[in-house]
Amino acid sequence: MEDTEKTKLEEMLTCPVCQDIFKDPRQLPCGHSMCMDCLENMMDHSSDMPFRCPDCRGYFGQVIEVQKSYALTNIAEDFRANRKRRDEQTKSVYCDCCLGKKTLAIKTCLKCEVAMCQEHVRDHQELPVFTGHALVKPLGDLLERKCPEHEDEVLRYYCNASRRYICNMCALESKQHSLATEASTVLRRKLTDYMDQHFKTLEEQMTEYNKSVKKLRKDIQREKQKVKSPLNSVTVVLLCLWFIVLYHAYVYSVENQTLTEALDKQQNRVHHIYSTIAKLLADHPVKSNRPAATEDEGILMLDLDTASPFLGVSADLQTVERLKTKISYPKSKSRFEEAPQVLSAQCFSTGAHVWEVEAEGYWDIAVSYKSIERKSKYSSAFGKNALSWSLTHNGKGKLFAYHNSGKTVLSETLQSSRIAVMVDFEKGNITFGSVESTITLLHEFKAELTQPVCLGLGLYRVDPHSRASIVKAS
Repeated sequence: MEDTEKTKLEEMLTCPVCQDIFKDPRQLPCGHSMCMDCLENMMDHSSDMPFRCPDCRGYFGQVIEVQKSYALTNIAEDFRANRKRRDEQTKSVYCDCCLGKKTLAIKTCLKCEVAMCQEHVRDHQELPVFTGHALVKPLGDLLERKCPEHEDEVLRYYCNASRRYICNMCALESKQHSLATEASTVLRRKLTDYMDQHFKTLEEQMTEYNKSVKKLRKDIQREKQKVKSPLNSVTVVLLCLWFIVLYHAYVYSVENQTLTEALDKQQNRVHHIYSTIAKLLADHPVKSNRPAATEDEGILMLDLDTASPFLGVSADLQTVERLKTKISYPKSKSRFEEAPQVLSAQCFSTGAHVWEVEAEGYWDIAVSYKSIERKSKYSSAFGKNALSWSLTHNGKGKLFAYHNSGKTVLSETLQSSRIAVMVDFEKGNITFGSVESTITLLHEFKAELTQPVCLGLGLYRVDPHSRASIVKAS
């Protein structure tokens, strides 16, 4: 896999004219590049015909505007230096099986951890017992192919999420962690729906029983006023009905007790599952892919006093999730009562700040003044007033930018679930971008910021499942 990646990279860094790695590359108007020396040679030997790109064969006229590609220059120089270092290492690797003499090795077995010459590698290539032994180019330092977490394992797979090579154990642990997380999420949703359905049925039955008892009491009082004899036929009928009501109430209490026991069993099962997951994660911890925080980075947390009753906030105050039912939060003047939104606890009034948010579903990421309205449904929504600027994703790939009820439809589509929010007080810029290998600009607002601003998160739909997490702040 490593050799394949190097071959592809080498093809992309090869000049189409000299067929060597780029040296001082220049970019043509069509987007293709070539070495500066190659470009000058082609211009010197060209006739009166217009210059043509050697890749796309496009014409550019007599005057060609070119510019130096600094990023491509650095990549090419780094690749050339790494290739030279690998070649030197390969040349200095000797066979581990030759005793008393130094013979250059041509292969290294990752399983046996030995370098072999042309004679000793023949057994690995011909004998069936060595089937499955991976042979690669001679490695000067085999420790470079060892997993830092599992010393007995060799790096075999390339992980796109962490952008590094991992071993079999790392891949298995990552898969187990993903499966455990998905299982716990599905079980929690099913259990919540199950409890909501049965409690609703119990409430309806209780309401009907109460109505029947009240009606029966009124009928008994009415009959007592009409007749003098306490034991006439009407009284007997009413007593029979009363016993029937008592019987149904008893049956209801038994059913309620059975349902309560079933609920306790379900809760015990959920507790057992979460305990198993926690034990699995404790025995096989999965290393986080998030890069370590630098000295310039800080921690940005959500303000629980501003969270809407329709939002659930995690214990670390950095993740929020849209809920199907309300939560009984304490009363607060700062809380969003109608709009399902929340603000960050920290607000800023100077300097430049960058926040990165991981979001899914139907979400709204915003920059808002702390003085935004909290109690209204429409005027409190991010972007629907002059006090906030927002980027909205409708859960189907469409993006919109809002400010003061003004709507801008964005043509870009998201390639990543991570969004960067950049605020610069001095320049008066509020910028939203998509975080991939680099930050891709999605939309930029120009604003004269006169008050402290906070990060705002809005989750407006239950379906699709909507949630957002603050992953970085600087």
